[in-house]
Amino acid sequence: MRKIYILEHFDFSDDQMKRLKQLGDVKYFDKANQQQIDEAVKNADAILLDWIDPNPILANMRKGQFICLPYTGYDWVSNIQLAKDNGVVLSNTPNYSTNAVAEHHLSLILACAKHICYFNNIYKSGKEVPFNRGKEISKLKVGIIGLGHIGTRLSELLSGFGVEIMTYNNHVRNIKGIKDVDLNTLLKESDIVCNTCRLTPQTRNMLSKKEFELMKNGAILTSTTGGIVNLDDLAEYVDKFFGIGLDDVDQQKVPEKLLQSEKVVCTYHRAFDTNESERNRINLCIDNIEAFFKGKPINQI
Repeated sequence: MRKIYILEHFDFSDDQMKRLKQLGDVKYFDKANQQQIDEAVKNADAILLDWIDPNPILANMRKGQFICLPYTGYDWVSNIQLAKDNGVVLSNTPNYSTNAVAEHHLSLILACAKHICYFNNIYKSGKEVPFNRGKEISKLKVGIIGLGHIGTRLSELLSGFGVEIMTYNNHVRNIKGIKDVDLNTLLKESDIVCNTCRLTPQTRNMLSKKEFELMKNGAILTSTTGGIVNLDDLAEYVDKFFGIGLDDVDQQKVPEKLLQSEKVVCTYHRAFDTNESERNRINLCIDNIEAFFKGKPINQI
């Protein structure tokens, strides 16, 4: 019987675990220690992990083994090519949290426009709420950088507000009702700039001093991908913005000026994390393992 090693805690439903056990002998560790990881590398047909660093594991896996990386992005995983060269089959879990991240992004936009976090903090502190008028997003121009799955879903959510949407991508998207423009045009014309593109060597620090200079005074800037926005440069321009909403900042050093600003809303890398997206992610992991065992891998890296 095939051996499936789960090296970390996953919130499997009873039905999901039943399905997984139908595929093979499941060895489950809530948090595997090094001895258990070594056992998995030696004996497993398929390995599933979450926050454990996959790089040492990938370096020691052999031909015919399979590993599921339960993330959409995997640019930070450095030993993928080594594992593939050794005959290891790898899959990821694309698009499991598309709706979750798009909704979180919309929440950041509204939190900035309405000063929700600021008013909440002032109210709970018992202080008198000062005059600080919000903004309606209806009829504003919204620029979405990266109209992939998340950006497209965000555009759908925003369409109900009656906004005008433009987008910048490496390739023209030609989506009805959305105007394709270059990055400079998007930055100059947008009242709200939303980054949803993923982090690559090419997109790292894509929004820096030069780009902030181009943006409108009183614009709103939001991003759900860490590393795209240069936070040190942003701190120098914070007074230019009406509001700034940032997710996925926990792996970065956020300048004190941003942390202290009433205009800035920061959240941990949790835009993806909903009950629904976790259920989607686990189902995709099981799909990936099942497809590998059938000799027809899907979502292959």
